[in-house]
Amino acid sequence: MNRSQIIGAVGAAAVIASLFVSSLAFAATPVTAPGQNKILCFDGTTDGGFGGTCTLKANGAKGPATLNNTDTNPSGDYSGVYIQNSTLNGQTLGSVTQLGYSYTGTVTPNPGDLSLNVPVDTNGDSNTDAYLFIDAFYCPGTGGVVDVIHDSNCGIFVNGVEYSNWAALVAANPTWTVATDALAFVIAERTPTEPSALWTVSNITLGKGGK
Repeated sequence: MNRSQIIGAVGAAAVIASLFVSSLAFAATPVTAPGQNKILCFDGTTDGGFGGTCTLKANGAKGPATLNNTDTNPSGDYSGVYIQNSTLNGQTLGSVTQLGYSYTGTVTPNPGDLSLNVPVDTNGDSNTDAYLFIDAFYCPGTGGVVDVIHDSNCGIFVNGVEYSNWAALVAANPTWTVATDALAFVIAERTPTEPSALWTVSNITLGKGGK
């Protein structure tokens, strides 16, 4: 499946999810332990119009969380996690040192099933111009570990272009930064024609949690 097919398959849920997360960028900081921002959930059931639920399994900064896309909603399912305040925000891509997660699932991820999405500013105004789309299918890692920064075989899509890994992305776009008006997130998605899936994501590193 090529990138245009991925967009067609998962676009609706991904757009709604990204809009939902973006809207939280300047919302009130959730109550957490001092100096630490926890992983938070979002899902299609809570947002409305889609299925899918997210449940935190521990009160920690890196998860784990259960992403449950098993309710076979006819519109499809999505569920995911994010950090509201992160050290990612405003960093140049070359300065990012932590980005990834671990996962297990009841199915092997196909294109569009499980991905990490990072908002990027390409023109220096701090606002989101595009999202880096890092699909677990194209960043398979070893043993369900997605290590975006260090895995030389971790493919990254942005603006219709595929980069072979993070180093190639940074070399081609040295001035790009992580946008400050939106949030990075991990999302699991199920289109109406796909089977149900249950995922556990853990060791989630979207930069370091802020205050």
